[in-house]
Amino acid sequence: MTASPPTPSTSTSRAEGWWVLAATTWVQVLCSGAMLLVPTLAPQVAAAFGVPTGWVGLQVSLLYGVAMLASLQSAVVARRLGGCRASQLAMALVLAGCMLALLGTPWALLGTTVMLGLAYGLTSPAAAELLTRYTPAGRRNLVFSIKQTGVPLGGVLAGLLAPTLTAYWSWHTAFLAVGVACLSMLLLLQVRRALWDQARQPTAPMRGSGSLAVLRSQPPMRWLGAAGFCLSAAQLSLLSFAVAFMVEERLLALVTAGVVVSVVHVAGVTGRIGWGVLADYLGRSLPVLLGLAFTITLVFLVLALLGALLPTWTVVMLLVLAGATSVGWNGVYLAEVARRCQPGEVGEATAAVLVLTYMGVLVGPALFSLIVWVTGSYAVGFLLPAATGGLAILSLQRYRGAGQAAEAPATLR
Repeated sequence: MTASPPTPSTSTSRAEGWWVLAATTWVQVLCSGAMLLVPTLAPQVAAAFGVPTGWVGLQVSLLYGVAMLASLQSAVVARRLGGCRASQLAMALVLAGCMLALLGTPWALLGTTVMLGLAYGLTSPAAAELLTRYTPAGRRNLVFSIKQTGVPLGGVLAGLLAPTLTAYWSWHTAFLAVGVACLSMLLLLQVRRALWDQARQPTAPMRGSGSLAVLRSQPPMRWLGAAGFCLSAAQLSLLSFAVAFMVEERLLALVTAGVVVSVVHVAGVTGRIGWGVLADYLGRSLPVLLGLAFTITLVFLVLALLGALLPTWTVVMLLVLAGATSVGWNGVYLAEVARRCQPGEVGEATAAVLVLTYMGVLVGPALFSLIVWVTGSYAVGFLLPAATGGLAILSLQRYRGAGQAAEAPATLR
């Protein structure tokens, strides 16, 4: 068993907790916003880099693939450097990626993608290590949920600022703005680095399989990771195909569909905070996760079977509910990961389950596309997130059973 790092005193924790939360959330916003710059500016970037617009779409999949691989060792990096220094490293990688993009060549785009993927793979394990030490257990679900709002807020940042900066100046300006923001954050983090990283373990051992060792040695984490795979597949299925479903099958105007998707994102942000509050009120994360998985299954099943027949306002309400649940589960999920393990192992456990979560991000939209290609219907495609929601319920039930089995010997002792 790895020795737990020293936990800050109650007074220190209260004094620093909000600063840690603000810092980790803003790091998440900047990383997520940077990831979405290329998709948001796809036509301009494709023309400037001399690649087909369709190739720009593949950039997101490659980026998440790199993030998945980075997660294998990111927890050890965070333990060796400290959560704050690892967050600074993530900001430096985003800065380097944004500056590299200014070259405007296909190879530069590839380099930018790799840099951003490495940065994204670092952020959650580093944040988990800091938040666990500076957050009381009774507020952990809410705090992790607030931190996870950085993902959709990054999308809002990219969606609002990048097109505006490009329209007034050029696409270079958007990358420069994000790069400058990352540099500023890197320097600000240095102010608290000595305090926040006092628990770092410079000699933490590297493993050949990285964080996957956690999945091998702890059966409950395998099932929790499987649930993350299923829930992330449902999330990306919704976000990737909601506009196409509304425009091509519900015959809504593109602008109207865009407004609906914006509301779906807002519902996701609100849901992340709301489910965190509920889990802290109940004192347990698992019932909330099970309820979310059940709702995801039911909502997408209704959309798949009746999405072409229901009134438009009903479909919109279902999509918003889908956003609140399938986009809102992440914070409670990561809080459950932190609850399940020792404080010194939180980063490694977070990285381990995120490997499977990123796999869901890659697999979900690909399978959805295959269903649409075979059936010619986006509505039928929603059977995929309905199925993964059901599999998430089964995985969470197995997680609960495996956890009880693991705790039984300790209780007997």
